[in-house]
Amino acid sequence: MSQLRIAPIHRADLDVVADVHRRAFTDSAITALGHEAVRRYYGWLLDGPHDAALMGAWDRDQLVGFCAAGTFRGALSGYLRENRVYLALRLLTHPWLATNEIVRDRVRTGMTVMVRYRRRRKPAAQPPAAPPRFGVLAIATDPEAQGGGVGRALMSEAEERARRIGFDRMVLSVHPHNHRAVRFYEGLGWMRSSLEASWNGAMEKQLR
Repeated sequence: MSQLRIAPIHRADLDVVADVHRRAFTDSAITALGHEAVRRYYGWLLDGPHDAALMGAWDRDQLVGFCAAGTFRGALSGYLRENRVYLALRLLTHPWLATNEIVRDRVRTGMTVMVRYRRRRKPAAQPPAAPPRFGVLAIATDPEAQGGGVGRALMSEAEERARRIGFDRMVLSVHPHNHRAVRFYEGLGWMRSSLEASWNGAMEKQLR
């Protein structure tokens, strides 16, 4: 692989971002919903009310990976809210999606998130907001480019950005059974947030 170039993702790149996502995450619920659902998700991460960046790794003119990292505000609830009509129609016109266990699980999660969002909108005494956290929300490498340093380059860029804007800790969540990803993050200095047997995949890295 030639010299990688790390550069911001723009709206014109969203179709290739969706392509990389679908190749990297063949079993995810949003992949099952189709290319347009994936494109809309990353469009929301790009344009939503977040203090975050969507960065791409380019090998010449080919996108070989990307990373979304920063402070996110409603990454899931906002996406569901903005695209609720499209997603509902997608499920209604493709009923076989309901046979996908992962899709069913994400639909239940999405409904729970939306209910919580509506409750938060009602005027009521709210506890003090937690301080913002710099999180890695998504990182993907095209399967054909794995092992070429793409993920490391993207994580390095995310860490540099976190330090630059004053964060001393980063967080992410990984499926606890994705042992390859867990080993990758641990090799970069990430630690499991809990050492209990029921670890849920939360990880963190101190930047000091």
